[in-house]
Amino acid sequence: MKKIITLSFVILTMISCRNRDSKTENRNAAFEEMTGKTVTFSEPACYTYNDGNNYISLEFTDIGPTLKGNLTYAFAEKDKNTGTFVGQLKDNVLLADYTFQSEGVTSVRQVAFKVSKDTLIEGYGDMNAEGTVFKDIKHLNFTSTMPLVKGDCVEKKQGCLFEDGKSYSELEQRCITLATLKTILNPLKDGARTEGKQAYVYFSSDNSKTEVFLPNSNNGIVLEKKGEGNWVSGNYILMAWKGYVLQDKGVAVYGG
Repeated sequence: MKKIITLSFVILTMISCRNRDSKTENRNAAFEEMTGKTVTFSEPACYTYNDGNNYISLEFTDIGPTLKGNLTYAFAEKDKNTGTFVGQLKDNVLLADYTFQSEGVTSVRQVAFKVSKDTLIEGYGDMNAEGTVFKDIKHLNFTSTMPLVKGDCVEKKQGCLFEDGKSYSELEQRCITLATLKTILNPLKDGARTEGKQAYVYFSSDNSKTEVFLPNSNNGIVLEKKGEGNWVSGNYILMAWKGYVLQDKGVAVYGG
């Protein structure tokens, strides 16, 4: 009797694996049929949509048969999603796995974008029960009202000047207004506050990373959490102590 039960379990397991592999093959075959030959970018590219309330940013960072990059969604009255994608671009359609964080939780789901001239149009369709994979990628609807427009990645960063109250955020992958940040640090000398321009701090949603914006730079410095109330990057250490203190080579240079 035990042998019969064991044999039945093995057979059911094999059938289940074959069905799962078959679904994967069918999904990949469907994508091949829908998209045709491979198309590649010759260089990294940046696409954004911003209507003042909703913001989407997609940046291709690694170009080749497999495309990688950064993707951010910041919709009005919704939790912001920031992460990375890995996928393929075929016949002007990008199908990728998007790994992102929202409220400290890491998730993965499929995304699709169609390239139309200098824009990206996101594709929508029915998802599986978990909301992670498209049920049928041959029937995606590319009629988004939020087209992402292609821009120059270098110009995008160079246009964010600290003297204009802006800086380019590596965590956000966009230009941000410094006055909107809640954590502000004052310059220090010998441990006491002194005259000078202030620095600004931005924390990721799960506090695993922080980004410091200094007056002498138009780009943020990303620090990673190494311990409770302690973020580090090279010579810089941000410490949670009576607020926050930024050290450079062991010397407190900003605090607040």
